[in-house]
Order: sequence, then structure tokens, then C-alpha cells
Amino acid sequence: MVSFHFISSLVALSSVASAVPSSFGNLPRDSAGVSNWPPQLAAEFFTPKSPVYKNLTSRWSTFKAPTFNGVFVPENEKDLSKGLAFLTANKVPILAKSGGHGYSTTLASLQNGVMINMEKFNYSRVNSDFTATIGSGADFNTMVYTLGTHGREANVGSCPCVGVMGATLGGGVGRLSGLHGLASDAVRHVRLALWNGTIVEASDTINPDLFWGLRGAGQNFGIVTEMTLETYPATNGGLNYEAQMYFNISDLATVINIVNGMLPLDPALALVTIFTADPTTFETILLVNLVYLGPEAKGKALAKPLLDISISTAENIWTWVDLPTKGAGGFNNLQCIDGKRQSLYGLTNKRLNASVIVEIEKEYTAMVKAHPLIAGSAFLVETFAVQGVDALPADYSAFPHRGHLNHFVDFIISWTDDSVAKIGNDWAKKWRAVLNKPQTNGYNTVAVYQNYGHGDEAPSILYGTEKWRQKKLTALKNAYDPRGVFNAYHAIPSSLAKWT
Repeated sequence: MVSFHFISSLVALSSVASAVPSSFGNLPRDSAGVSNWPPQLAAEFFTPKSPVYKNLTSRWSTFKAPTFNGVFVPENEKDLSKGLAFLTANKVPILAKSGGHGYSTTLASLQNGVMINMEKFNYSRVNSDFTATIGSGADFNTMVYTLGTHGREANVGSCPCVGVMGATLGGGVGRLSGLHGLASDAVRHVRLALWNGTIVEASDTINPDLFWGLRGAGQNFGIVTEMTLETYPATNGGLNYEAQMYFNISDLATVINIVNGMLPLDPALALVTIFTADPTTFETILLVNLVYLGPEAKGKALAKPLLDISISTAENIWTWVDLPTKGAGGFNNLQCIDGKRQSLYGLTNKRLNASVIVEIEKEYTAMVKAHPLIAGSAFLVETFAVQGVDALPADYSAFPHRGHLNHFVDFIISWTDDSVAKIGNDWAKKWRAVLNKPQTNGYNTVAVYQNYGHGDEAPSILYGTEKWRQKKLTALKNAYDPRGVFNAYHAIPSSLAKWT
């Protein structure tokens, strides 16, 4: 998950209030559209009048967000099953929250529903066979700490507060994709609650078709309570070389061409290239964050073409545990601030078109100077190694984009006043369309990693164009979510005719 408001004044993060249960023996009809909430679950339901309601429902972006009239915070799997069965029997719209970083505009289709907040499932442990069991309330920072302190690693996203479950169910890309494939490729077992509260398991041997679908399209079938993942011995003792490099914006084309020239990346190498606005001068700045999970000397050698032209560089050695919060100058922590007005447009490119990206930057610079209220926006490219992802066959899981992941390109629009929202979103849509053209992006088909989808893409762009894949996903959707309870986030079509 990416949401870079990268260069801004440091913001003090307020501590999260602890939940104080409020009693709701009979849920008023005007609070969530149902009555007679199960009395044994009374302490687990919160209405907007509760002092903890705002914290429980907070999200990374408030743009086209879902709305809720109540929050159900199940204490355990049994309570989740009972509460979910009650809500769906009463036809109350529901949405589960893990990290709250989902930002697709499709979420706006869920209004006046009940959130199921999974914070009580915030746990992670390393098992005796070195697999890890992760609860659906855990974020990446929790998972990384648990694995790292046991001398293990796995592929994770770079933002520490993103929920493990949502990111992994969508596929799960990250810095270690070259070494270990997608985060979902490491999943070995899943427990989840179906729409009617039934608890089921999925693995290679238990409900294998559902297991296939959960890895890449997983938010369509139920509420995952926990998953078990394969983990790997720490590479290089868990030590990462990082170079945070700044450049003159006039060197943008040169930087882009250097990044292109580094493909295929070393499996342990990851790059993030960004241009955004300085919040005080509104001048456009350019930076590249390079992380290499290996010896410092080799990391420096890989970074040398960029180091040679940078105007300022900060180099560090970070443990894998510290990298999410201390890397990138600590700016990853700013991604964790909820409640902003933000919108994201993602796509993939085979090769970055330097001349087009220079034009994008020129228009961005002019836009920010004319409309400073949109200065928190950014253009970002994540370049991860792909050897681990592409080592598996295309039909290994529901994730459809193996072989199409050289560069993740993201337009991140952030604004402080809705008067400039259309300006920023129009800029992103215009240039997304240009970069999606085959002659520009290098691929024959448009592919969007669904966790980075804006919400206006056809399902075939998110889940794949192959007819066999669409048929299989639609059959799974109809079998495991026949009422469309889990349709708020990039819903799989219930009929083949709706795929395009």
C-alpha cells in the first residue's frame, strides 16, 4: 500500500484511545437499521454516540469512503460468527476493517452499514515449524517485529501500519518480491467466516478452489480471522543497506533512464522513485529510496549510478525490524495518519517512458504552483525485483499479473480543500490514460494491481483477461458469497457478462 505525503512537516501522532465498552442490549433501529442485537454481544457494539466510535471507524482516506451507523468489535471467532450471521440475516451492509487503508472508490457503495472492526484479532506468532500465524487485526509492523526477532522474514509492504490481511488477500507486493514472491504466495492456511457466519478453512488440501481465490481476490469471499504463512531465514542477518537520494528535478529523465537500466533488479533490491512538492516552497523535489537486503558494499555498488548524480544522500544500515519505521527518513510513519482527503490511481509499466514522465512533472509543477492546496500530491514509482513472483505459474493463484510487474506507477492525490479535488484527479486520470497505452507502458494489456486500483477499472483489468480465470472466479463468488455481502471492494462479477 502506498500513500506518500512524503515531504511535509512532522506531525505529532496522537495515541490511540483504548476502547471502553458501552452497553447496547437492544440496538435501536435508527442506529444501524436493525433491532434486537444479540444481548450476549452487547459490549461489542458501538454507536456513533460512543466516545470510541470515531477512533474505531477512522480510515486512511475520507474521499468516497463508506459510512457506518455502528461498529461491531468481535472479541473472538465465535462472536464474529454470531454477529455476522445476525447482520446478514437482517440485510445490514457490512464491511470488515483490518488496517483501514483500503481506498478504492467502490467502498462508497457501502453507506449506513455496520463496520466489523477486527482489532481484537491483533496477534502474530512464529510456530515450531517456522511458519507464522497472523491474526486479521495485525499490521505489517507487528508482523515484521514478530518474524524479525525470531530471525525470520517474509515479503511485506513498506508502510508499517497497513493491515497484513487486506494487503495479502489482494496479492501482496513488496521489497522482497524478488526473493520470496508475493505475500500471498507464502500463505499456507486460512480461517474465515462466510457471509452467514459459518467458519471454514482453506488450504491446498481443504477447500482448494477457495484457497486459490483467496490469494489475489480474497476480500470477495468472507472475513478472514487468521492465516498461516511460510517464513524464511533472515537474509544477510536481517541487515539492509539504504540510500535516500535527492536530485535536481532537471535530472528527472536521467534518473528514470538509470532506473530502467537496472532491470532486471537484483532479487534483494528495491527502489521507490518520487517527485512531490516541498510544503514550504512548493518547488518540485525528486528523490529515490534504494534498499538492498545484502552486504553494504554490494548495495553501494548497485546504487552508484544514482549516487553519482545525487545532490544529497543519506545512507544507513537498518535491521529488517527497524526498516519500516526508521527507513526513508522516518517518513513512512506519515503514511499512517488517518483522515486525509486522498485518492490513488495505479497501473503497471514494463519500461518507464522518461519523456512522458518529464511532461507529467511539468504539468504537476504548474498545477501545484497554481493550486497550493494540492501540494501534498505525488507521482511515485515502486520498482521491485520479480524473480520470486515470476517463478510460479500464472495459474498458481487468483493473482493475475505475473510477468507484468516491472514498475508500479501511482498518482497519489492529496488535498486540503475540496475545491481543488477535481483538478488533481483530472491530472491523474489524464496521465494514467497516457501511461496505460501499450506504446507507452510496454505491455500489450492494461494490468492494475487491485490493491492500487482507483475503483473505476473494469474487473478484467484487476483480476485478469483470461476467460478460464474469470469463469473460475465468478463460480467461486457465487458459491461462497451468493448474496454479494462482500461486494464493497472490487467485487468479482456474479455473471460472466459483467466482466468487461
